[in-house]
Amino acid sequence: MTAAKSLQRKEVERVAAALLDVLKAECPDFPEYLFFDPTVAHPIKSERGHVVLEAYRLAWSASARFTRRDQVKRAKARVQGEPFFDDKRVNFAIVSLERARTLVRNANQALMENIDQIEREAARLGLGVNLEDHPDHVQATKRIAAALDTVVSKLKTFKGIPQARNRGEWDNFISTTAERLLDVGFSSREVAALLTGKRPEKIDRATLERFRQRVRRLQVSGA
Repeated sequence: MTAAKSLQRKEVERVAAALLDVLKAECPDFPEYLFFDPTVAHPIKSERGHVVLEAYRLAWSASARFTRRDQVKRAKARVQGEPFFDDKRVNFAIVSLERARTLVRNANQALMENIDQIEREAARLGLGVNLEDHPDHVQATKRIAAALDTVVSKLKTFKGIPQARNRGEWDNFISTTAERLLDVGFSSREVAALLTGKRPEKIDRATLERFRQRVRRLQVSGA
């Protein structure tokens, strides 16, 4: 199995900072503390503001992993015992649970194929066997896989906010966010600037094209 590519701290923090600047412009009436604690619920009337806030929450959540890593290092350097948290252990738990989920799904598929084979053979022999109501052990594999899905989803959050933990998850965030920003009226150049952490005037045609290739749904405009 190929290991997931890691995130670059500078990239994540640049995007989070760019989104924060736009969020402040879109929501000038927000209390200052809300910008730095996006877990606090706050109604937003503007659709643009809502989309930017959701994007900032996700980028903030991703950047929090680097802050936590620094805290772990400082705790160990002070020889004050183990920190209260260690993302390495969480990563191990996620990988283990995902592997278990795959095995359970494979088991369910094998059992379902077995049921299909029994029904086909029964039909060939004219026995009229119907296993539409699957045995309890087959239903159990479905419940276990669904439960593992829930646990993994919760582990991949920070304070209840979904957290990109590797390059693939971050790229998915960039792609989805680009589409949402475009839908609420941001230009292609503005979107590329926000999601690369660059200034809009630094986004030339070549940079915009490279960003379009990275995010397939992004339509390049002449703006």
